[in-house]
Order: sequence, then C-alpha cells, then structure tokens
Amino acid sequence: MWAGGTGSATPGPEVAGGGPAAQECWPWSGPATATTGTGTFVPGQESAAAAVTLDQPRTAFSKTTGSGSNSATWNPTVIVSIPAQAVAGTYTGTVSHLVA
Repeated sequence: MWAGGTGSATPGPEVAGGGPAAQECWPWSGPATATTGTGTFVPGQESAAAAVTLDQPRTAFSKTTGSGSNSATWNPTVIVSIPAQAVAGTYTGTVSHLVA
C-alpha cells in the first residue's frame, strides 16, 4: 500500500529470482491537483527528484492545518526500473492507497 495520509506501504511486485521489487519502484505523489476544505496539504514527494522506494511505509499527502472535512486529489507517478537480470515476461503489482 502507498499511504494517502498517514498509513503504510507494502511492496507487491516480485522480480525473477523471487526477491521483492520494492527497491525497483519509486513513486512520487506530485502536487495536489485539487483540494477541498480548509487546510494546508503537503505532498510526501512533490517532484521526481524526491521519489522514494516502496521498501517501507510512505506518505503520499499530509494535512498540516485545518479542520473538518477535507480532501486532496493528486496524479501520482511510479517509476519502475527493470533490473538487467530480469527474465522477459509480464510482471504485475498493485499500489493501494490507505487513508488513515
């Protein structure tokens, strides 16, 4: 899972050889494309330069001020690096958002 708020991230895809591919996936949330309510929304990774691996819990967005009902919408990007030793084939994985 990749957190939307304060949650956790768990790597899902596997590469040839059976090891987790979390170190090969770098998501970044980017800026909010829309928000509702009052508050200051802070992206976990605002740009590609701030992308992080999914080898531990990550925060996509947090809200530092405001109260009541709020929401943020964003268009995340996931960069996947294919290791040289990968066997040709179809690989799948799931990135989930958890609001906590």
